[in-house]
Amino acid sequence: MKKMILPILLILFLIGCSIPDLDNIGLPSWTVPIRLVILNDTFDAEIIATEVGSFQASGDTLQFYEIISESQYFGDIEIDDTDVHSTTYTLGEVAPSEVALLNGQPVNVLPNYPNYTIPFEIAKEFEPFDEYEQIKFVSGNLNLTITNNTVFWFGNAPDGLPLTVQVLDDNEILQVEEVIFENVAPLGGSVTGIISLADSLIGNNITINLIGEGDITDNSTATIDTSATVQMDIQITDIQAEYVINALIPSQPIEIIEGYQDIDLVQPEIVDEDSFMFNGNSSIIFTIESQIPMVTTFELIAIRDTTEMSLTNYEGEPINLNVGEGTTQIEFTSDEYNINEILQIIPDGFEYSMDPFIGDGTIIPYLSFDDSVSIDFEVIADIQILTYEEDGIWIIPLDDGEFSIETQDTEDFDDTMQDAYNSGKIIFKYWNNTGMEVGFDFLISDDSTNIVTEIYNFEEPDTTIVQVFRVPLFEETSGDNYKQFELDVLQRELDYFVNDSIYTIPRVHIFSEGEVPWTGGLRIQADLVIEIDISNDLVE
Repeated sequence: MKKMILPILLILFLIGCSIPDLDNIGLPSWTVPIRLVILNDTFDAEIIATEVGSFQASGDTLQFYEIISESQYFGDIEIDDTDVHSTTYTLGEVAPSEVALLNGQPVNVLPNYPNYTIPFEIAKEFEPFDEYEQIKFVSGNLNLTITNNTVFWFGNAPDGLPLTVQVLDDNEILQVEEVIFENVAPLGGSVTGIISLADSLIGNNITINLIGEGDITDNSTATIDTSATVQMDIQITDIQAEYVINALIPSQPIEIIEGYQDIDLVQPEIVDEDSFMFNGNSSIIFTIESQIPMVTTFELIAIRDTTEMSLTNYEGEPINLNVGEGTTQIEFTSDEYNINEILQIIPDGFEYSMDPFIGDGTIIPYLSFDDSVSIDFEVIADIQILTYEEDGIWIIPLDDGEFSIETQDTEDFDDTMQDAYNSGKIIFKYWNNTGMEVGFDFLISDDSTNIVTEIYNFEEPDTTIVQVFRVPLFEETSGDNYKQFELDVLQRELDYFVNDSIYTIPRVHIFSEGEVPWTGGLRIQADLVIEIDISNDLVE
């Protein structure tokens, strides 16, 4: 519509430049038809999608499309406490031969009783842990309990070796620093010590090595029993890992995923937002990649100015996503969720929040603190609306929230030339495959405040301060077939062109029964035809 102004000026300029020199010729007046193409534009789905970042063309169908991508590192990984693992050995396995020969005898028959001592180094391997294959600990504790059913103290020999505990891997390599334990009393004595596993790499095969020197009991009636046992129980607790291999990962939270996404939409003003509804197919599709099962809540809030609307299902239940290991795709559709309703407010942006919990107690082959979960969610909707009013809905273009009023410079238009006007019309040809009927008003005034005053006056605008050219609704056409109509241009409608500049703004109205989304496009050709009376007076 804005393109009409300059061609009209060109017509007036051409009229003044293309008339023959008639100064000395006396001829009767006549009319000259001037025809000029003032509009030849195509507005199709692909062009609109290119110009508006939140639209895409799916074939020849225009869709709203927005994709939001997020990721979140797992961080340190919590592991449940392991079960208690136990191993035992008998006195006969470690005692010197002279002790074995005295099995069943009182301890006072031992040589040098009661100053008899036994130096020892005992390594016992535990059954492999089922809970993991390997853990790189950030923190964690190995709880070791030693129960002594023999007649010897462990670690209580005068001036002898203290009871030292080593944690070895299956290659007998020391994994953590040696730890000094309390002395363990004979005949059922028990002690528990805690060994820190922080910053250590521990496999599921653990050997406990005890080094020390045993002292005989001071109970002279005790009996030597080479089948008496020493039992060691170990349990790993309070585990936080940097990475794990083949480990059971319990449910645990990671950092909340949240943010705000601007929507790249042209923001027109819909005069009556209750006069239409989106009724196309719309969906939100989640694509989640995670090395571990995950569940998460999801909140999405559409925001425009002070208006907010949350995504919900029609039963009002909270939105939860259940994600398996690997790549998972989940789709929410407008059949179950109010996606169309939140798009209807024409949002400035989306505020979103997810609160993920990873792990479900299954074995995960490998997981590291610097692994992450990545989430893409796509909001897709066919641009398909149903208008309630008989002539559709009115839409007023805005620029940064303000009326998009254009200022057009014009050339001085001589009164004599204007008086020579005979008749005028605009001939429109159009191809409308959008699935909607589309029309517009074109407002012109010499004062921008008049535009603001009359922009909402649709029925009887004040023609003393503003001129309105009304283009009726373009009906739908099919294929290459076009339709045509004519719009008369009156002489008084050219009055504003006498001014040095004018102000213009369009207001658009559309009508749709909501049966199909925006498809194809709109092509318009417009020719301005003006009949001008040519006479000696005009030439002079």
